[in-house]
Amino acid sequence: MEVSGRRRGPDLAMCSADATVYCQPCGEGGKRAVAHGFCQTCEEYMCGPCIEAHKRFKLSRNHKMLSKDKMPTFYPSTKQSDIGETEYCKSHSKEMIKFFCPNHGDLGCGDCVVIAHRTCKVDYIADVSKGFVNENEFKRLEPSIKRAEDILYQNISNAEKLLYEVVNQSKYEIDRLRKFREEINTYLDRREKELLDNLKEVKTKDENDLTALKTDCKSVMTALEAMRNEMSSIDVSVNQRYLAARRAQNELRGLHVEMGKMAGRMKARKYRFVKDADTERLLGTKKGFGTLDVAGEFRRESTIPVSGHSTVTWKKEVDIPVREAQDKDTCWITGSVLLSSGHLLLADCKNNSAKLVDVTNRIVTSRIQLPSGPWDVCTLPDDQAAITLPNTSMIQLLSTMGGQLSCEKVIIVSYGCRGIASYNDRLYVSYVTNPRIEVMTLDGHSISTFKTDDGKQLFKMPFFLTASASTPPTLYVSDHTEHTVIQLSLDGKVQQKYRDKLKYPKSMVEIGPGQVLVCGQVSGNVMLLTERDDKMTEILGQKDGLTHPYSISFCLYTRSIFIGMLKNDSLKVFNAN
Repeated sequence: MEVSGRRRGPDLAMCSADATVYCQPCGEGGKRAVAHGFCQTCEEYMCGPCIEAHKRFKLSRNHKMLSKDKMPTFYPSTKQSDIGETEYCKSHSKEMIKFFCPNHGDLGCGDCVVIAHRTCKVDYIADVSKGFVNENEFKRLEPSIKRAEDILYQNISNAEKLLYEVVNQSKYEIDRLRKFREEINTYLDRREKELLDNLKEVKTKDENDLTALKTDCKSVMTALEAMRNEMSSIDVSVNQRYLAARRAQNELRGLHVEMGKMAGRMKARKYRFVKDADTERLLGTKKGFGTLDVAGEFRRESTIPVSGHSTVTWKKEVDIPVREAQDKDTCWITGSVLLSSGHLLLADCKNNSAKLVDVTNRIVTSRIQLPSGPWDVCTLPDDQAAITLPNTSMIQLLSTMGGQLSCEKVIIVSYGCRGIASYNDRLYVSYVTNPRIEVMTLDGHSISTFKTDDGKQLFKMPFFLTASASTPPTLYVSDHTEHTVIQLSLDGKVQQKYRDKLKYPKSMVEIGPGQVLVCGQVSGNVMLLTERDDKMTEILGQKDGLTHPYSISFCLYTRSIFIGMLKNDSLKVFNAN
């Protein structure tokens, strides 16, 4: 493939007939308009309004203006952004962008290919752009943008509802406070002011945070609209639309990361005024009047309706290879979790390792060796994760910062640990020896244990578990030998049991409050569990190429399922588009 990056000369005969030239004065103001003429005196392309203004000014009214049909399609003074056939390379300002590297997701000129992508198989834009714009990958960008907009609309709606709850909660609690204040004497005036100031501070901060969240959502929506406009513009060449699409792919990854962070900001502190019991008995205590108890949060989650998952046709995508040169055996991905960065964190039991996978570029970006075979993995705050190591009776904490894995502290646990999940700064760990679930802090301090419910043994072999943000929140536990998924309250009470068409259930993933996907290893399927109707629906099976599915992850924004199978060097990928 020729990788020459020479810039074309000013000879009109050598210029592309489909080049789109833009108004340079508008470009200086941050706008983009198609040029309809060329001022030979100023050596600038201009749009219609700029031409009219140019003719009115005394200094420029006598300039020689060429009409659109006579103006050059290329001129040496033209800026990098003014010619729409492609764009000039940011790294090599005199070279045009001509290539795209699928391995790195980079656009570049011939010099870029020679310097940074010598061993890569690159695409020549002129050869692939027209076909790409007509292919599914380009067409899928519009649904992806639409889904992102839907989620952002819902975020804005949720923020407005939370603001309403914050304001009305404040009014209600202030009313309770002042009614109680009427029952005591003027001695409590000072304390009342302190509490009101405290309450106002919490309320103001929550309002400011939620208002900022709404603003951020709208900013992302503006970016998405600009992305769509650039992709759908009829005034630009197919090459430019190709660039816009490739740029949109990269920007969407960043926007998805931002939207993932927005979900974590979708909260407000829940508080109530608590009357001081001593004050009710004696008006002379230092804690007179009461306190402002911030004891919880209002939360609203961004979800996709259940019907969108149970009735959709899942399309099989290209597998993601996960075997690395350091691996001595066939991979066995027993656990996986999607990080907010858009990477998958995998537990490779057979090769005693944890791996980080870039799902967009379909490559392993980081691998770390562990002292024994890992089993299950979950995310923690601050770019951390926890992974269970059953054979060495420990939980290894990992850092995923910067897209690289590194080991942090170790939590020593009992023998037989398997599944792990986190919720509200708590770890939930399942054990197959003396079957139970242990609840502990993020530092490893045990809080409670679930073994029985009403005197009956809860589990026989609890392999995996996941937390669901339903109302109230619950735990799902896959009981391996019982072919059952058990739904528990966070205090260990059985809520529901699921077992239809499920043999030897393994990993699970929450895809929305009250919506969970579970792998059936021997049944060779993926089942959708829905709390709303207590039903299970098979969405993928052996007909889709599943053989002993073990681990499963889900991306809400792209509606993609990632499945690791028993002794398999690749992840299966299914997409709802």
